[in-house]
Amino acid sequence: MQVKLGLLVATVLASGSCFAADAYKVSTSVFKDGELIASPVMLVNAEEMASIAVDTEFQYNLTVKPYNEHTAKVVTALKVGDDVAEHETTVAYDKEATVDNGKDKLTLLVRKITS
Repeated sequence: MQVKLGLLVATVLASGSCFAADAYKVSTSVFKDGELIASPVMLVNAEEMASIAVDTEFQYNLTVKPYNEHTAKVVTALKVGDDVAEHETTVAYDKEATVDNGKDKLTLLVRKITS
């Protein structure tokens, strides 16, 4: 009986690890001094930081954290030159959101692709 129970527990634990974390497609647009300079697209796993650099002057990190079935929190660290600004924004899936530091901005469109 203990052997069967042990096998059952092992099977349940193994099957639980087969489920994939949420994944997202994040479409971005990067504006510098009001001019579009890049439109990178990233595939991001939930709770994992992704980074991108657009030339040497503009870099950002972002992490998507699931919030509920319609929204996620996006944590960004936006670096322009030597200035770094961190933001946490709640975004609705498939709706554009903007992170702005005055002259430069980053637009985000988050689409949930797996759960």
